[in-house]
Amino acid sequence: MAVFDNLQPKEVFHFFEELCNIPHGSGNLQKISDYLVSFAKERGYEVTQDSELNVIIKAPGTAGYEDKEPVILQGHMDMVAVKEDSCDIDMKTDGLRIATDGEYVWAEGTSLGGDDGIAVAYCLALLDSKEIPHPPLEVVITTNEETGMFGAAAIDLSGLAGKRMINIDNEEEGVFITSCAGGARVYSKLPMAQAEVNGAKCSVAISGLLGGHSGEMIKCGRGNANHIAGRVLAEVSKEMPVSLISIEGGVADNAIPSTASLSFVVDGSAADKAESIVNRVLQEVKGELEGKDEGLEISFAKEEGNASVKAFDSKSTEKLAKMITVMPDGVQAMSAMVAGLVETSLNLGIIKTEGDVVTLEQSVRSSVESSKKVLINKLLTIGEVFGAEISVSGEYPGWKYRQHSELRDHMVKVYQNMYGKAPQLQAIHAGLECGILSEKIENLDCISIGPDMKDIHSTGEKLSVKSTANVWEYLVKVLAEM
Repeated sequence: MAVFDNLQPKEVFHFFEELCNIPHGSGNLQKISDYLVSFAKERGYEVTQDSELNVIIKAPGTAGYEDKEPVILQGHMDMVAVKEDSCDIDMKTDGLRIATDGEYVWAEGTSLGGDDGIAVAYCLALLDSKEIPHPPLEVVITTNEETGMFGAAAIDLSGLAGKRMINIDNEEEGVFITSCAGGARVYSKLPMAQAEVNGAKCSVAISGLLGGHSGEMIKCGRGNANHIAGRVLAEVSKEMPVSLISIEGGVADNAIPSTASLSFVVDGSAADKAESIVNRVLQEVKGELEGKDEGLEISFAKEEGNASVKAFDSKSTEKLAKMITVMPDGVQAMSAMVAGLVETSLNLGIIKTEGDVVTLEQSVRSSVESSKKVLINKLLTIGEVFGAEISVSGEYPGWKYRQHSELRDHMVKVYQNMYGKAPQLQAIHAGLECGILSEKIENLDCISIGPDMKDIHSTGEKLSVKSTANVWEYLVKVLAEM
């Protein structure tokens, strides 16, 4: 029996479980894209799949709705594939180990991919039904949203007739997103000089942090494991020559990294001092994160005796440590127009060592386009000073609030009639594909909704069963009354 067989709405959780059985982390989407194409063809729907693996499915309106204006339903098929160190799942080839207690669903040891698998499941359940009334549907499922909205940037929407779009990529029931920040990915590649060095090999592992979505959770002040790794390296480098072997951390530029590791070589007589410095940094950062992210652990290990090791020389190591130290991170400005809204931020999501280069990957966000440009230019300047090669990709526009929206008015009215209260209309700091797609369809009227989810982009991610049912009931009603 399927894990979610007893959950309602049965048709939605059926398809969500099927999606969970297909690996679909960003950049690993051939199988899930082909699954969507097969689903459409089996039901006789018009379907297209482009070179970026985006899928568009068109379904006619049901009886009495045939001549109504089409509605676009939109989500993305990729997920941030994160797993715990102890988990033996290969997220490139294996499905998820899903579980439920009847109140929530989750994946054991990994992220769940409710962002944005639940959108795809809603769409498939609608398309599969022969009983739910709806106008013509144009279902747009994009790729690689989590790594830069590359699918949305490449997709051709000239064949669509709809001018109303419901994006299902929100994580809070009863909240309608009406605008969002723009963003970009910034990559810094720092060349490092290698040498044979002799000394004691030391390893540092940073763990226990909460992580989370770098748009939604950046205002919480959670610890960034990559910046902590850079701080450890900088503090040790102040006291003694250090030759870095490797530094690694994070899984996605838009996920706050919860773990990182580094290994380095110091003179054998200085290893104990290096350990005391690491312990001092641990206590300092734990104090700074008190009340915000209290699970931080930093472990230190050293190999006995000296050994000859190929590593980066102390000058390159010190340069990298200083570069990480001076790079801004986290919230840079709060909105003066919307209380509690982050206006500008950035997140050092990934650090990785590749040959003789260390790469830093950052996600930049802002609801003010000029502020986004200023922050990107600041990173470019820092890169130039330290001799790093800097590149920018995946830049996407913000989604501007629409003063007059018939779609929003309709959806608010339906919500009020169903629940006796008005939904919250909200701007968010996270990025949504609505901005990019609005540039492709003239006068596109769109809104973003979704069920309650916790801790997306992390191994603690959970999707509410009751909220999934509520949003399904609401979505069906919205379509029926269009």
